[in-house]
Amino acid sequence: MQFLEAKDKNLADVLSNNRYRIDSFQREYRWQRRHIEALISDLCICFDSFYNDDDTIENYESYGGYYMGPIVLCDDKKSLSIVDGQQRLTSFTLLLVFLHHAQKALNLPDEQVKDIKQFLYVTKGGKTTLVLNVETRNEVIEHLFKSPQEVLELEEKVKDESLHNLIARYEDITKLFPVEFNTAEKLPIFIEWMLDKIIMVEVKAYSMDSAYTIFETMNDRGLSLNPTEILKGFLLWKIEDENKSEEMNSFWKSRIAELKSIVGVDGDLDFFRAWLRAKYAETIRQKQVGSENEDFELIGTQFHSWVKNNPSKVHIKKPEDSYFFIRSDFDFFSNLYIKLFKMRSALHDGFEEMYCSSFYPIADSLTYPLILSPITKIDSAEEINEKVKIMSKFIDIYTAFRVMIGKAITQSTIRYSMYELVKSVRNLNTVELKEKLLIELNRLGIQSDSPLSTFHRMDNWGFYHYFFARLVYHFKKVNEEKLPDFSDLLRSKRQKSLVLYRFILEGETEDGVEPQFWEHYYNSVACFCLVRRYDLDDLYEMELVDRIKWLIQNDCMPEVSAYDLSEIKEGYITEFLLNRDGALQEVVPEIWNF
Repeated sequence: MQFLEAKDKNLADVLSNNRYRIDSFQREYRWQRRHIEALISDLCICFDSFYNDDDTIENYESYGGYYMGPIVLCDDKKSLSIVDGQQRLTSFTLLLVFLHHAQKALNLPDEQVKDIKQFLYVTKGGKTTLVLNVETRNEVIEHLFKSPQEVLELEEKVKDESLHNLIARYEDITKLFPVEFNTAEKLPIFIEWMLDKIIMVEVKAYSMDSAYTIFETMNDRGLSLNPTEILKGFLLWKIEDENKSEEMNSFWKSRIAELKSIVGVDGDLDFFRAWLRAKYAETIRQKQVGSENEDFELIGTQFHSWVKNNPSKVHIKKPEDSYFFIRSDFDFFSNLYIKLFKMRSALHDGFEEMYCSSFYPIADSLTYPLILSPITKIDSAEEINEKVKIMSKFIDIYTAFRVMIGKAITQSTIRYSMYELVKSVRNLNTVELKEKLLIELNRLGIQSDSPLSTFHRMDNWGFYHYFFARLVYHFKKVNEEKLPDFSDLLRSKRQKSLVLYRFILEGETEDGVEPQFWEHYYNSVACFCLVRRYDLDDLYEMELVDRIKWLIQNDCMPEVSAYDLSEIKEGYITEFLLNRDGALQEVVPEIWNF
């Protein structure tokens, strides 16, 4: 009797001609933005290591693969139950939905268009369902597949937090997928590579008991050493004084426990990658095919080995250097890292940009090295705080303005320029730091003027919810009102949650305005604001003029709070939109200024 089967499968095989179920006890989809960003970044970086600009779709077969880890299934002869791997398979489903729409938008020749539907749907036993057949999710996935442009309306309909998470992660993919991949030359090759060269080990058991035994065994890491423990062993081995070695062993364990407790289970790993990149990394892999990983990449994958192979780069030359490396450098920067994490997790006076921008960030793997890089152990507390504020403000402006001008902020897209910046701001004083960052903003074409163009098109639901939340927060601060927790201005499943709302309804027009011009108004950022979810039904019942007046009177458009309500009447809606558009452009440099 067969109890277990294990084999390598590519993504296409995993998703072809199979129907999977996800049992109710582990049905929640929990991936967050950082997980999607890491997935897209890893895939794109791996793909780019093989890709040449003159490659055609036939060349992908010579590319190397990407190992995605095991998935554990239970085959009970009814359907395949996913015991481990549903987060990844669900995320790949969302990514494939996005790629389906992306290739359609490029108007590719028929021979270069991949039939992605075959990896999303399966027909078996006369029944067609999604490959990941979870009844509570099917409506959302099918809506994204058929009508992705109506994601706002979909978000307003669903109440379940897991479904909101699916929608949010799809939105993340639309924002995080690199623009340079979304071309007629590159996208078809990437799709073929992804389906054929992403490899998983499919572990299939034939009873649920066996499946969970395998799952628990694979995830039991109690006896294995992680990179942090290996690094500790290397450093302590170099300390010749036994008392000092034991002292550092106790201190190390205590601080690592603190990192894990406050930052998270992988807090120690994230810290070492951020610290070593911020203060010691010098080289980065070149973009040419076949280039070797350098300091920044090696620290990201094997920081313990990198330190062991590069002791001089971390200033370890004599036995006593290891002691001071732990007692002084590790102590200082790990303590600072914990403080930075707390500042990004909750509002601290004077660090508003740092907290608010954490809700729409560039990757943590870039943010923390950037903030840590200019700080030195001899800086006073005041100098450290000032450097943190300067660096946080730069990151905030860079992120927001870059999104507004339609450029990606994905780790794979900006990592080269950000790692170069990490090196160039290392150990600078506050005056030098600010001067350097101003030059960097100018070099990137990010000026102090608003990047919002006239009737800027609404093309990024997630960012513009965040944008309007920042706007509401700004005006409350200017008017010296009680500030809400910024997280309360973002969307959630709660009825009192704020949602992004288009206040001109479909079909509403203005006499005398050409359809092509009205389309610009209707789809512009100036046609949106934030409203409480529980107010939506009442708003839909109002006439357009009354609706706009209500929104102004209820502080949903604080940038036009002084607007003369008598000017809002039939025949003058486009004039109101023009004025609001100008007000939005004016307020952007007030919020994001250096």
